[in-house]
Amino acid sequence: MKKIKLIVYFILFASLFSGCIDRYDHNGCYKPKYLSYESLRANYPSVKEPREIAKAGKIYVYGDFILINERGKGIHVVNNSNKEEPKKVKFIEIPGNIDLAVKDDYLYVDSFKDLVVLNIKDINNISEVYTKEDIFPYDYIQTLSQEDLDKNRCGSYDESRGVIVGYE
Repeated sequence: MKKIKLIVYFILFASLFSGCIDRYDHNGCYKPKYLSYESLRANYPSVKEPREIAKAGKIYVYGDFILINERGKGIHVVNNSNKEEPKKVKFIEIPGNIDLAVKDDYLYVDSFKDLVVLNIKDINNISEVYTKEDIFPYDYIQTLSQEDLDKNRCGSYDESRGVIVGYE
């Protein structure tokens, strides 16, 4: 009887962890999802339709426009010519973006390790002017969500594979 109970407990214990095995590496850690440097840099800038601001970051006033950073995602462009009714007009997708600055119609942004300079003189025709690669130190947790930060990551990171955009 004691052996049967022991076997039942073992089966129950093993079944608790069987659904999670493919999500972890051999150390019980979540596996990083990478975005290659080539894929990251192939899309500067990616100007998209406006979208909801999930978590506003830094704000910069540029003429009649307000530029609102969304940490790790990019820059929201808001037309503020009518102060009573600001209108979202664009979203500039910049993966890994944390900071922004504007000088003389140029928007300076970071994207993980890179500095990207965009011409925003004509807000309807935003274009990349310059990208300087690998000038910022890369902190692989800088743009992760709280959900990813809460996962057991065990510090595994292979910089040669690109930047980490999440964990699975």
